[in-house]
Amino acid sequence: MNARDLDQFESKPFGVILVEDEPATLDHLVRVIESSSHLKLLGVASTVQDAYSLLFMTNPKVALIDLGLPDSSGIEVIEWLSKNKPETECLVITAFGDEDHVVRSLEAGASGYLLKDYSNDELIEHILEVANGGSPISPLIARQLLFKIQHEKVMENHHLQAKADLDETRKACSITDRELTVIQQVARGFTAQEIAGQMGISTHTVATHVKRLYKKLHVHSRSEAVYEATMLGLLDL
Repeated sequence: MNARDLDQFESKPFGVILVEDEPATLDHLVRVIESSSHLKLLGVASTVQDAYSLLFMTNPKVALIDLGLPDSSGIEVIEWLSKNKPETECLVITAFGDEDHVVRSLEAGASGYLLKDYSNDELIEHILEVANGGSPISPLIARQLLFKIQHEKVMENHHLQAKADLDETRKACSITDRELTVIQQVARGFTAQEIAGQMGISTHTVATHVKRLYKKLHVHSRSEAVYEATMLGLLDL
């Protein structure tokens, strides 16, 4: 939503605070905000502690927050606002474009995430957008999040396929849950007595499972059983 669109919905300026420690950037942001008739600057802070003090005295609609502050991370301010002033929208404006900062900020409650590569008009539009319930995100950040989601989906599908393959293999070999657990523990180097203790069964029962595994895998030793189970994918998950 841009300034022209906002005219028909909102006549009272939105209250805004700035949390930024770099003087040149802070001065620039102040000038941009004060240039818009739709925004009202309520105060500025250069540290997390200053931000808390400012927020005790103001009720902004939007908080523009940098992450790299001298005394801590701006994410702490986002978390505080989410718990104590959920009506305040948090818009991150930072040079940090890595996945960790992005995910942590959004999980903390940020409504938008911008890198410091915007024009003055774009910044005003983004502030108005987040004030009206939008979630502006820099294109680079959006691509990173999209890649993360796609990667997680691929890994989930891979895991599901691997599990399906394992189930098929077990079915073909008639290997039971207990026998699968035993061969997995054998592969980890545990003795029969240790496996018995972990599974709550006797060593005789463990030996019986091992013998049945030998027969089903067509092997004659533990090392052969582990090798064959590995080749069949029984030890991958």
